Amino acid sequence: MARLLSIEAESTQIRVGEVEISGRKGRMLQCFCVPVPQGSVEDGQIRDTKGLGELLRQQLNERGIRTKKAWFVTSSTRIASREVQIPLVKKSRIQSIIEANATDYFPIDVTKYVMSYIILGITGEKGKKGEEAEQKKADDQERQYRLMVYASPKAISIAYYEFAQSAGLNLAGITYTGNAVYQTMQEEYTSGAHILIKVELENTGISIIRDGKLSFQRNINYGIESAVETIRSFPQFGDRLEVQDALQLLSEKKWIYPSLDGQIGEEPDTVKSEVTESLRYLVGNISRIMDYYISRNGDVNFESIALCGLGGQVQGLTELLTQELGQKVELLTKITRYSVPDTNKHEGLFLYIAVMDPVKSGLNLMEKVGRRKKETKETLSGAIVVFVVGAIAGVLLTATGFANRIYQQRVQDRLNMRITEESSIEDIYNAYNAAKVKYENYENMYKYTNTPNEGLKDFIEEMEQKMPSDITIDNFNSTGSQVSFSMRVTSKSAAANTLMQLRTFDSLATVTTTGIDQGEDGTVSMSVACTYADPAPLDTSAE
Repeated sequence: MARLLSIEAESTQIRVGEVEISGRKGRMLQCFCVPVPQGSVEDGQIRDTKGLGELLRQQLNERGIRTKKAWFVTSSTRIASREVQIPLVKKSRIQSIIEANATDYFPIDVTKYVMSYIILGITGEKGKKGEEAEQKKADDQERQYRLMVYASPKAISIAYYEFAQSAGLNLAGITYTGNAVYQTMQEEYTSGAHILIKVELENTGISIIRDGKLSFQRNINYGIESAVETIRSFPQFGDRLEVQDALQLLSEKKWIYPSLDGQIGEEPDTVKSEVTESLRYLVGNISRIMDYYISRNGDVNFESIALCGLGGQVQGLTELLTQELGQKVELLTKITRYSVPDTNKHEGLFLYIAVMDPVKSGLNLMEKVGRRKKETKETLSGAIVVFVVGAIAGVLLTATGFANRIYQQRVQDRLNMRITEESSIEDIYNAYNAAKVKYENYENMYKYTNTPNEGLKDFIEEMEQKMPSDITIDNFNSTGSQVSFSMRVTSKSAAANTLMQLRTFDSLATVTTTGIDQGEDGTVSMSVACTYADPAPLDTSAE
């Protein structure tokens, strides 16, 4: 049975689990949370590697934990992921193919990133004979691997390596939170469609698992930070209320109404109203992602929606999500294949979901330099053993030269065999270059197809994803370089929030308004002019 430490570093706490894996089952021998100073962990990146390492070392010693092998789980938004398809080749060649095509998957400098992947499945089965001629190409398509490819900055890997060194641990690997959650829940959701919502302080991860397969996964930049900051803003809780104290208040008492519309059969409470309102964007984004998935999978019915992560500690959040999403949302408290020791009333399995089994998928975002240092240390220990054995063997063996010749011959045979096995990569490389040339030609042709409304599609899609549902568009005009429209919202605060949200659009370069007018009914009207981030080029054919 393999025993290891599984560690997830979030902006408010480090979650540690001593895990023992036996076959398909596992159990957590110990688990605990370590509050961290503000700013020590930012967006999954360890900033104070030495200070947090010493803090973790102290906590491990106090609990008598002697396990040194450690896996880390990170949810940094700097880690990019993309689903891709590649030919059905030997698994030993997948990594080299991914690295060769990395620049096609991500617009990054691949020398500064660690590439890894998981296999989602196999697709592209051959079709039946006698189909229409237009389908022949699809029918003859070879089966392909469906992969989820990840690109992680090497800086993250190096920081975790230093963190592990300071804590006296041996870094075995780094995995991605979304993948760790999916791998843990995969066999729990073998049939039907299920949603897992992992709410943290600054972000929320949403995974949709359908028939045991990862069907959809998204991260949104809203968590419970807005609720925490709202609590901290009320003088009645103290002038210098820390984030950890605000989290404790939210976990000990229900400061959230069961609906965004306010109290239902309760006395008005300013704090509850403000805290509930602060969660509107979080709830709205979760609802939009569900609607987006349903619109593209019309036959889907979600059998369950589970809440986990730091948001599971917030009293009343499940009731609010249930009311606003229109379906029962329950706290994740049990997984068949894993067991968790008893914890205090504010902790539970929902908090440790990402550290249950970080090694299952094989995804490892550890930078290769760190791996070589680890391998060198292990090799040195092995070399000592080999030296002792060799010294004894040297006395007993008289045919050292002959044995060495056989050994060298075998090494040469293995190398020749490997050269033969890897020779087929040349065909793939040539096919890749040919496809790349075609792609560049098509891309050059596409540049001449720009229309005056080239940027309108991306803008409207972002409007659907990010804008509140309660705004009303009165008129709308789009040119090749800009879009302008008039809209009505419920209040000045909503107008300000809408402008702030528009300025986060990737499809827009600038956002301006000529002012706002408030009607007698309290609604606010305003006109907005926006410039596309990538406007259609000017027609220079007449010049």
